[in-house]
Amino acid sequence: MTTKLKIFPLLCICFASFFDSAFGYNTLVVGLKEAPPFVFKEKGELKGITIDLWNTINSKDEFTTKELTLEELFVQIKEDSIQTGLGAISITQERESYLNFSTPYYESGLAIATKLDNDPLFYYLGVVKKIIGALIPWIILLFIVGLFIWLVERTKNEDQFHKPIKEGMVAGIWWACVTMTTVGYGDKTPKSFIGRLAAIIWMFSGIILISSLTATITTSLTVDRLQSSVQSISDLEKRKTGVARGTSAVAFMEERGLGKIEFESLEMGMDALKAGEIHAFVHDKPIMKHVISKQYAGSIEVLNLPLNKELYAFPVNENNRALLEKLNRKIVGMIESGEMRKIINKYLLK
Repeated sequence: MTTKLKIFPLLCICFASFFDSAFGYNTLVVGLKEAPPFVFKEKGELKGITIDLWNTINSKDEFTTKELTLEELFVQIKEDSIQTGLGAISITQERESYLNFSTPYYESGLAIATKLDNDPLFYYLGVVKKIIGALIPWIILLFIVGLFIWLVERTKNEDQFHKPIKEGMVAGIWWACVTMTTVGYGDKTPKSFIGRLAAIIWMFSGIILISSLTATITTSLTVDRLQSSVQSISDLEKRKTGVARGTSAVAFMEERGLGKIEFESLEMGMDALKAGEIHAFVHDKPIMKHVISKQYAGSIEVLNLPLNKELYAFPVNENNRALLEKLNRKIVGMIESGEMRKIINKYLLK
């Protein structure tokens, strides 16, 4: 009798376990990879685009979450230890070889982050150097125009230009300067036909030259301050570039034969970029912009240079057709109803 009493509870447990497996009452387990603004914690509560999306899709079923690295997340989905993953998970050819992905719910891409140069001394020295470099050819041109106007005017305009070459050159350069800048004092005016023809040409040339100088100075004082040593993908060949381990940025760099320094997390890479240990960092654009706005505003910027196109979706085990169909049906419905756009705008338009 005692033996029967011991065996009975075990039989009940086994029967309950079999019943759950047979009729699909197992609680869903989903992997979690923090990636603001898609997945993040605020006062201990999970929030983000993917969290809101998943809660809407899975509103009636219970689930538990499991925090994992990106590599661990993919491995456990493949082994069917977890059903899907929440985070900014993009579809890649390599991942497609062993996983299925739902209908994409967000389109983005990789971008380059660089350090802003806010050192005022070096910044203004750079501006002065650029302006002086732009002025040198103009100064040479002023000498040429001044010499020319003196040569053609010295015989027919003796009062203003008939002087020894040294004084004549000074008079010619003076006239070229006031004419180019449209000041026009009128103290020196050409009287010969060739001189007046040259004056007309020089007047219109002066307008173009002054506009060009103004543009150079304006660019140096505004746009150039925001520019960095990295302005294109080709620049990455000569710069120390960081990526977060396990992200699609790793494959992007490898496919193009570009060198990279791998960091354990985006934040570690941003710290290295801010400290000047690397020159650039490649990562998902919306995630980088969110992190920079919260922690690195004024010291790091994201270049407006999209590197590729990425689609974010839910990864699913190849044999889990039921979950895949459920995800696809819900995502398409939310896109058509506009609910998807509301969720995305809630976090990206702040």
